[in-house]
Amino acid sequence: MLYHEIPEEKRNAHLNAFLDTIDPGKIGEEYGKALASGDREAALLLAAAYFRARTEPAMADFGAGGYDRGVADRGVKGIMREVNIDCAFPDGEIDFLFNPTEKNPPLNHEWLWQLNRFNWWDHMARAYADTRDETYAAAFEKQLRHWIAETDPHPTDYNGAGSAWRTIEEGLRLMGSWQTAFNLFRASPTVSDESLLLMLSSMHRQALHLKAHPTGGNWLLMETNGVYTFASLFPEFTDAEELRRWACATIVRELDGQILPDGFQRELSPDYQLVSFNCAAGVWRTASACGRLDELPASYPAHLKNMALCYAATSTPALVQPRTNDCYTMYTSRVTGVAERIFPEVKEFAYLSSRRTRGEAPKGETASRYLPWAGFAVMRTDWSGEASYLCFDVGPLGAGHMHQDKLNIHLWKGEQELIFDDGGGQYEHSRGRVYGTSAYDHNTVTVDGLAQVRSDPKVAKEPIDAGWQTNGVFDYAAADYTDGFGQDGNRVAVHRREVRFCKPEFFIVRDTVTANDGNPHVYSVRFHMDTLNVAPCPASPGAYYADFGKEWDLLLVPVTDRGESVPTSRTASGQTEPEYLGWFIGRNAERNHPATTLLWDAAPTESRHFTTLLFPVRKGEALPVISEDADGILSVTFKGKSFTLDRNALNR
Repeated sequence: MLYHEIPEEKRNAHLNAFLDTIDPGKIGEEYGKALASGDREAALLLAAAYFRARTEPAMADFGAGGYDRGVADRGVKGIMREVNIDCAFPDGEIDFLFNPTEKNPPLNHEWLWQLNRFNWWDHMARAYADTRDETYAAAFEKQLRHWIAETDPHPTDYNGAGSAWRTIEEGLRLMGSWQTAFNLFRASPTVSDESLLLMLSSMHRQALHLKAHPTGGNWLLMETNGVYTFASLFPEFTDAEELRRWACATIVRELDGQILPDGFQRELSPDYQLVSFNCAAGVWRTASACGRLDELPASYPAHLKNMALCYAATSTPALVQPRTNDCYTMYTSRVTGVAERIFPEVKEFAYLSSRRTRGEAPKGETASRYLPWAGFAVMRTDWSGEASYLCFDVGPLGAGHMHQDKLNIHLWKGEQELIFDDGGGQYEHSRGRVYGTSAYDHNTVTVDGLAQVRSDPKVAKEPIDAGWQTNGVFDYAAADYTDGFGQDGNRVAVHRREVRFCKPEFFIVRDTVTANDGNPHVYSVRFHMDTLNVAPCPASPGAYYADFGKEWDLLLVPVTDRGESVPTSRTASGQTEPEYLGWFIGRNAERNHPATTLLWDAAPTESRHFTTLLFPVRKGEALPVISEDADGILSVTFKGKSFTLDRNALNR
């Protein structure tokens, strides 16, 4: 007896719904005769035999690729890991409505929601296809029937806490894990005919639920992908064509509205850029495999190419993305690898997805890029794995998953991250999560200890003018923060930040903070580094040296304008009182851990300049020599090169 067996009434409702919504002409003459004669059991047997044996539409993508045997085996035993938190269900009997973080805070509703994505089924199904070990098939059937028995959508709060029918999960199940499981486990003699038909009925029910309850943003892209995938792979359902038409019209409308002219999705997160691209590309691949590309408009590929080119433009030398807004470490190849197959003529996709072993590096005036609608100024020496790289955020909040992070910077040298944006942590109820989304956890300034707080604009209505320049000598961008500080949103001061990349060796960050009320204020600038070894540098007075224990270190040198007092310097690591400081707020693959926040605090004044020189330094390498003449012109000698800089004219 399977645990939590499906109640007879629900079981019959599912099977009857299946029979009522399948086109008899698609299954075969014998099925039609059985149905017409009222022989329900014979009809069900014939339908199951048909779906076990059919080869069209092609389902080759669902089951192709590798798998993790450990994940598959833990799935059989009911040992789950979601949002970096483990839970072993007693006797392997998964409770799909249980959330372990309710008893072991911090509370994270994502644990239960993401459990209901069934990601481990991908691994179990592939393990079964590889080994023909029926243990995997038996576990799959048991879990499938338990889920159907245990869960139903709430009439109104289907997207609420504790729901197994949140629409994101429905879309993801239909576009991924459930299709792979059906495709591969249908070959198993262990899995009963009835279970396969119950699964088909449940998938149809989920598709109808999604069509009836569309949401918005990246959610709606996942939902429409799931509906389109299901309706394409199972045209035997009488409403399949209608479902496909709805999904196509919806995703085309959403791409037109969600994708900015520079290719970034409106939420301004590489994480959700990937989600949006993969949903759009998944519809394209499914339509292509099923011979239905004519269902998509001729303009459709342009969105895919633009989104992938955007991902290429922001890629770091480590071939991962900067973590802007809610974001964990996203590999560039997850987009460019798919784009390469769709657009083989675009050689830069192959270059980035192959780690520079194929294709060609992106072309342009320089290797640097500015995305004027997203507001990201990406400065880099070249496209090699040794490049210096800085991403400067001059854009709006984003339509979702936003952080208080205008004028934030993110610095890399080669494959090392030197100044971080950590991505804001898990979607949990915790002090760390609040800190991770605030300006306190970003590389910007505070006024009287208060961080920036803005609510609009969320999306740019026109290209953003950041004074962008790029040439063989330098890159330059600048922007202002004119909104409020603190929860009251007081517009007490304006913060202007200029960033210049002195190619190919170092960066200058010039901050000017000016009071709006004519009163003195305490201004502070901060930088975040994922190391505990940040200390004053005796060879360069006032400077700090960050030792990462790897090939590259970072020298941070403050330069004070004439007539301004030298700021007070301090560092904090793993601090929780009197304020949260010195943390890397991990997301998904990373856990929260102590890092270092470096702060320069100025004495109270009406206006203040902070000029910070950032030098990536190879371990053991000679440090730069910095001097200043009577006119305040800086001279920098580093790696045998000389630079002359007017901090008041960084754009020249």
